[in-house]
Amino acid sequence: MDIDTNEIRTEIDNRKLARAYVALAYARNVASGYIAQTSAHASLHPLLTMLDMTNGLLEEVLEHSMPYDPPADTTGDTCSDLLM
Repeated sequence: MDIDTNEIRTEIDNRKLARAYVALAYARNVASGYIAQTSAHASLHPLLTMLDMTNGLLEEVLEHSMPYDPPADTTGDTCSDLLM
């Protein structure tokens, strides 16, 4: 049994990226809550903009790093067949 350490390393990196994405989304939600709470926190708008930009970049990296395997169509059913 041959273990592909490159594949394991990639999987671990993808998990770390996914956790960073979740943490960033949480930070963005907290910042949005502070801004909505009082006008005194309006100075956080630039921070929110930076979080949005970082969120978009990290999402793009995640999309390219995660493998996408389209589901195999083993049945050959069409939508019209399923509705009947």
